[in-house]
Amino acid sequence: MLFFALLFVPTTSAAQDGVAIHGFDDMSCGAWVSSTGNGLVRAQYLSWFRGFVSGVNFADSKHQISLGQMPTNDTLSLYIDKYCREKPLGSFPGAAFQLVRELRGQP
Repeated sequence: MLFFALLFVPTTSAAQDGVAIHGFDDMSCGAWVSSTGNGLVRAQYLSWFRGFVSGVNFADSKHQISLGQMPTNDTLSLYIDKYCREKPLGSFPGAAFQLVRELRGQP
C-alpha cells in the first residue's frame, strides 16, 4: 500500500527587491540556518528556490537560466549557507535573487 504525506507549511507574502514574494512564514536567513539537520524542511526550502528560478525563467524568457546552470541541491545548500553567513540579517529570497544575477552574469 502506498501512503502519501502532505506537509502543511504556513505561507506568507513579502517584498524583496521591489518584487512580491510568496513563501513561508519565516523567510529569514535565521530560519534557513535553524533548519540545518532537518531534511524535510531543507527540501521545502530548496524546492521553493527551484520554483523561484523557474518563475524567473518564465517571466524573462530572453535571459533563461538553463537546466545545466542550476546547482545540485548539495551545492545550492552550501551557496545559501554562505549567503546567510555573510548576511545573517538577510532573507532566504535574497540568496535566490543573488544566484539568479550571478548565473545571468549580472552584478
